[in-house]
Amino acid sequence: MRKPSIEMGDCVLCEICVEVCPQVFSLNDLGYVDIADRKQYPEDCVDEAIRNCPARCISWEED
Repeated sequence: MRKPSIEMGDCVLCEICVEVCPQVFSLNDLGYVDIADRKQYPEDCVDEAIRNCPARCISWEED
């Protein structure tokens, strides 16, 4: 199964991923992006977050 991954060292916290794919990405209490734990991830939504990320820090990883 593929799962989205964020390289937090490169993330600029622009929140675009949260805006385009809120069912997967959210901000936690510390202000960092969290990825929801799901059995399946909506590929179109995650792909849009990947395309729109200015830091290019979101990718797919194989589980």
